[in-house]
Amino acid sequence: MATSLIDADSLLALDVGSANTRALLFDVVEGRYHLIAAGTAPTTSGRPYDDVRLGIQEAITQVQNLTGRVLLAEDQSLIVPSRSEAVGVDQLVLTVSAGGAIKTVCVGVLEDVSLQSARRLASTIYSSVEAELHTSDKRSTEGRINTIIQAHPDLVIMAGGLNNGASRSVEQMLEAVGLAAYLLPPERRFEVLYAGNERLAREVEETLSGITPVHLAHNLRPTLETEQLEPAEEKLLEIYRSIRLRQMPQLNAILSQAAGKSVFYPTAHGFGRIVRILSKIYGGPKGVLGVDLGAAATTIAFAWEGSGRQKVFSNLGLGAPLAKLYSHTHIEKIERWLPKEIPPDEIIDYLYNKMLYPESVPVTEEEVLVEQALAREILQVAIKRTYEDFPKQKHLAKGLLPAFEPILASGGILTKAASPPQALMTLLDGLQPTGVTTFVLDTNQLLAPLGAAADINPILTVQMLSTYHLPVLATVITPTKKLKRLGVPLLRAEVELATGAKKQIEVKSGTIGVIGLHGGQKARLRLQPLHGADIGFGAGRGGTVNVSGSKIGVVIDARGRPIMLHTDPEKRREQISKWLASLSRWA
Repeated sequence: MATSLIDADSLLALDVGSANTRALLFDVVEGRYHLIAAGTAPTTSGRPYDDVRLGIQEAITQVQNLTGRVLLAEDQSLIVPSRSEAVGVDQLVLTVSAGGAIKTVCVGVLEDVSLQSARRLASTIYSSVEAELHTSDKRSTEGRINTIIQAHPDLVIMAGGLNNGASRSVEQMLEAVGLAAYLLPPERRFEVLYAGNERLAREVEETLSGITPVHLAHNLRPTLETEQLEPAEEKLLEIYRSIRLRQMPQLNAILSQAAGKSVFYPTAHGFGRIVRILSKIYGGPKGVLGVDLGAAATTIAFAWEGSGRQKVFSNLGLGAPLAKLYSHTHIEKIERWLPKEIPPDEIIDYLYNKMLYPESVPVTEEEVLVEQALAREILQVAIKRTYEDFPKQKHLAKGLLPAFEPILASGGILTKAASPPQALMTLLDGLQPTGVTTFVLDTNQLLAPLGAAADINPILTVQMLSTYHLPVLATVITPTKKLKRLGVPLLRAEVELATGAKKQIEVKSGTIGVIGLHGGQKARLRLQPLHGADIGFGAGRGGTVNVSGSKIGVVIDARGRPIMLHTDPEKRREQISKWLASLSRWA
């Protein structure tokens, strides 16, 4: 690969979200890639426009106005490849999270084996599991057919049967799926992804191919102990693209303009890819965690040494999915994160308003606090539902978050409507990390486009990961322990600056301590946890870590795991206010 970037390709990334569409222009300046300009417009895939191109063209027009570079021809088509430095672009990346969740029916043989794997596969894209079928569900064939038809699925995922194992149970399910597809009008027929007993793959294809689109993948559970999702994920991506291009046919025209020079992924997949790339770069025993809080969905991505995946929660988001939040939590759990008293009626009013107008931005202090409280609760629900997907050897006691380095965070609630201390507090409360980790804030929401761009321009991806567009929010040290009392010393630290200056600090349980270490500064910390707390070296064991300055500095979160909140509402609000004040003094 050439080392000179003088003639490198320019790249336009289009990210079509449920609320907003963004256009990001990348090009080479002084020998390396930079983000040149960004434009944002409301997404126009739904009513009253029903034409996703309008929002895309508006976002691109903003980039044109900022740069003077002509990207759209007179007929509003994209100019690809570039004709000069001032006209056109060479490559196109398209990431999409708009369009609503893909309605899915999961079919398996055993509920806690193949059906569970089918459910996990579905969670890697923007899907909504509308129904589940398995051999022990006590439904007749007619009942299963009715269940599938009533779910109005876009997709049926079929799994089950070990390779070269029993086939009768799979054939029973195949009969129901085939008859359900046959009874539906052609325009309403779903696609089928078969990832079960590979000996039956040809039979499945012969049975369904004349009725409805069918895709074959390697068995999700080739043996009882082995789960392999990756091969089926690639097929699922093809199906996602097919469904989205039918739902938004205008995207076909945009992609055809950049044929051979473009990639198209779900936004969550691009986000997951960048987490996997970083985990390969970092290596070591710690994984990399990414959280993306969107309007339509929340994505949790995780990986260790290049291996991992993303988990998409289409029923958890700061927009339309708020209507379903009560099925996962209740108003008291949202209220517990508020630093000031806000009547429940006002919280509910804001929740429904945000559900109806997901593109709206919180304006008043109360609205910001409510939305951040909602974000905390969404993160808590999502991370708890992800825990079983982490490798079992990485599990910590009592469901604590495994050790990650770094933790990447993206989403408008963190980057637009929050100060750095508020963003960090939201993440700390929602995720409750353990040990020593670094929080990186995706201020321009670049991570998903960069993950997708790695397919066609890996140099751009690598170079942008090391730029100021991904600032470190803070290094966080958590003495992990279930607290019984507040106010007792939990960690002592000696801070040695690069200048040689030293100071001692002690942090008490139930508090947040901050070491003011800003950009460009470096320090060595000698840490000693007390009362059996664990900072990643083992219970009660101390150690030394090297840290660098950041927006907030080094944060010592001594609030226990899980975080110990006062039961008295007034004292709890005072407690939360003090924690936020501790972070704000140093930001």
